[in-house]
Amino acid sequence: MMKTKNILLTVAFMACGIGATAQDVTVLHMKNGTTKRYTNGVKESTSIDFYEHTSGNSFSPDYTTTHENGYSVDWGVNYVTRLNDEDFVGLFWEDKVPANFQAKHGVCFGTKAGLTVDNCEQKVYATDTKVTVGRNTGNLSQLTNDHTHYVWIGPKKEINMTMFLEHITFTTTDTLNYIMTPLEKGQTYYYRFFSEGQVIEGGQQKTVVFYDDEKSFRVPRVMDDFEYYPYPQGSKAAMATFAAAHFEGFTVPTWQQMEPLWNKWRATDEGKNIDLSADITTEEFDDGTGYRLNRIPDEFYTWMANREIVIDAFDVADISKYYDRAYGDSLLTVTLEKVTNIDTKWGVPGGKYIRFTPNLATLNYSFTYKSNEVVPGVRYKLCLNFAPETVIENTDTTATIFLPTKIRVNAMYGNQKVQLTPSGSSSTTMEISATETTTINIEDFYTTAMGLNLIYETRVGTAEIRKGAYNRILRVAEIRLIPIKNE
Repeated sequence: MMKTKNILLTVAFMACGIGATAQDVTVLHMKNGTTKRYTNGVKESTSIDFYEHTSGNSFSPDYTTTHENGYSVDWGVNYVTRLNDEDFVGLFWEDKVPANFQAKHGVCFGTKAGLTVDNCEQKVYATDTKVTVGRNTGNLSQLTNDHTHYVWIGPKKEINMTMFLEHITFTTTDTLNYIMTPLEKGQTYYYRFFSEGQVIEGGQQKTVVFYDDEKSFRVPRVMDDFEYYPYPQGSKAAMATFAAAHFEGFTVPTWQQMEPLWNKWRATDEGKNIDLSADITTEEFDDGTGYRLNRIPDEFYTWMANREIVIDAFDVADISKYYDRAYGDSLLTVTLEKVTNIDTKWGVPGGKYIRFTPNLATLNYSFTYKSNEVVPGVRYKLCLNFAPETVIENTDTTATIFLPTKIRVNAMYGNQKVQLTPSGSSSTTMEISATETTTINIEDFYTTAMGLNLIYETRVGTAEIRKGAYNRILRVAEIRLIPIKNE
């Protein structure tokens, strides 16, 4: 337990009077210069006990929160939680006042320093409600007793409030022990634990108050609470206006999803020439200067909805795996080989491709390409390009590698996987040549949410391989999404 420098020495007197004349006197000289006299004798005695009251709390009030730009705040309380964008502060403390003082324990609270029970804005006594505490080691124990207490401070009374302390966790299930007050951002609050005890002085019962040191906490005023950002980002209102104009009926992208495209657009000549100075507001906060973009120009949507999107053949996002018992681990189903410097006679879009060769002859495999730039609701012509074999010569001894393969391509819409059908075909299965460049087109393709996942799956049966009709080798070139212009 941390002890402060201020030590309060209290004295409890217990006298037993029988009514006889005393023959001795006990004189107690107080620190302030006064004296107290107590009669002693054969029939009358004075019992004096000394108690030391130390100011401190074995549960350190050092809760820290982290905000924008790595800014951190030590609140000076035991716990902080947030409900419905409002802060709640938890205090949990332990006192050392002996039981024979019959003390009540509580907290003085206010917005000005110098708190006492008679000079505070709010005062609350901790009730005798017992809280069963689960230690974070997994063992349950009845930690709370007459010397441990808790109080919540917040805008309204809540039940089932949980504190996670250094080595204990507990949940309150009542609305007692509560200082109800809205905690204003940027405001400093003061609190002080106290105990009201009863002592006998001069034969009379008297109430004395034992105080812990006064403490304070400041509710941080940070940009995130006021919808400001470390650099200009679209506000909620600006995003709502932008969405209503351009994404009706589709999942609205978040600013974070659009931001990479926003940065690309702002780097273009058009983007540079759009003056947004009147649309950006700034304000100072504890964690720095905050910015807010209050208008997203329609020109930005026009630009991103009319740009071609190219997915690089080498940017494979994910590959299927299988479990190998011999290695006791999951291994890739295919080996990847990147092929560049292709002769232009092959006409391979992008001038490069990646060859997928299966590691297991008995398994089909899958892999995924992703793009975060596909705009929901925009109609695209989706071009899936495949290269022929350009490295190995087409000879009789290597004829197997030049067999075609069959695949299926799926687009992911959230958690829903949709099989794509090539234009002019009624089948979702696509045959890919190994001797000539192949392009599969899906006309009028669009997504309902920002971004695109394309999952390629080989669809060749073992019997087809055994008959020498197909293999499972695939050579993928770039993927291109071309916006369809409205006539």
